[in-house]
Amino acid sequence: RRYFNESPDGHKIEIRLGPALETIKTLSGPIDMVFIDADKANYSNYYEAVLPLVRPGGLIVADNVLWSGRVLVPESVDDHAIVAFDRLVQSDPRVENVCLTVRDGMMLAWKKA
Repeated sequence: RRYFNESPDGHKIEIRLGPALETIKTLSGPIDMVFIDADKANYSNYYEAVLPLVRPGGLIVADNVLWSGRVLVPESVDDHAIVAFDRLVQSDPRVENVCLTVRDGMMLAWKKA
């Protein structure tokens, strides 16, 4: 909040605290860009919840999609959730996507028109 207050554009930022899936239900579109970096078990749920709100040509960015290599041999619940999310986006005909192998992996998904 401190940095938002110091920014000349800080007044444009609205902070909403609470369970993300509940907060998403209160949003209306169209949304230009969504960044997903939260509890890994819900990545697919966040994706499905925000995709209808994203405008055609809009972008969804998800962090940690390579999950420190654990996607290769998933063991934990979070490992399997990230693998499922990656497969969901890769197979989703509603988007074009690319996985950037920068650091821990970034999935970029552009919503088709």
